Amino acid sequence: MGALGLTAFELAKLFVNGKDIKDIVGDIDFSKMDLRTATRGDHVTSKLAPSKSEGMSDIIKKLDEDLQIMIAGTTKEIAKIPGEERTWKRVVGTMENNPLIESYDEDVDRNDIYTNKGINVFKIDGSPDDSIVRDVMTWFTKLVKDQDILDATAIDIKSLANIVAQSGATIEDAPTFVYKNEQHEQTLLDIGVLRYPDIDRPYFKLYRIELTAWSKSERFVFVQNDENGITGVFNMRKYRPRKSVMEGLTKETRKKAIEQANSMFDD
Repeated sequence: MGALGLTAFELAKLFVNGKDIKDIVGDIDFSKMDLRTATRGDHVTSKLAPSKSEGMSDIIKKLDEDLQIMIAGTTKEIAKIPGEERTWKRVVGTMENNPLIESYDEDVDRNDIYTNKGINVFKIDGSPDDSIVRDVMTWFTKLVKDQDILDATAIDIKSLANIVAQSGATIEDAPTFVYKNEQHEQTLLDIGVLRYPDIDRPYFKLYRIELTAWSKSERFVFVQNDENGITGVFNMRKYRPRKSVMEGLTKETRKKAIEQANSMFDD
């Protein structure tokens, strides 16, 4: 028995039928974020959330038996990790030690920084710079380089780019009209996702995205120096069934795992 007296299978069902990453991200109105006033509670964070195709309860029945067994066994292993302990390192370790699966394709570990500096006639309201918004959107697409992930997470990158592009030291009172120096930094997004196999993508995709934005602005009367930036971290691993292990499973073990996989996504 696991937490709250639940079996490994029951814990697995709770995980896969929990909030999908698209719903978690969709609950946040990025357009209302402001880098200059944001608090730690304003950003999107999820140590590990599932991502699955629509109609997964029907899709899984059409998958190869080895995939079904992989899904049942792997989900149960992931679900055993307490929610607050599902860090990237812990989850990757669990996947690597899972005899049912093996790494597939090359690991992806990308870190990139976008910065923009400029001397401008100051903006009273600190409104976003359109050219920076476009640059950040392009930068993020290149950081991830995976349309499936962009679609599955549905991250409102334009609104995030607007946050990064906020410029200008805002006027609060008479003294700040003459001189003001502002610096802000905020983690906007930190998510871990386990993408479930489907017919077109017959493998697990485990990935993490972290975005941290910052801005610096120094103004003396009408002239200001702005620096805006965002740091991005993207990690991804893919896993497929380990054939040598699958072939060694007993008929009874295979049958039970397939039955669990077929009922795992039922509400």
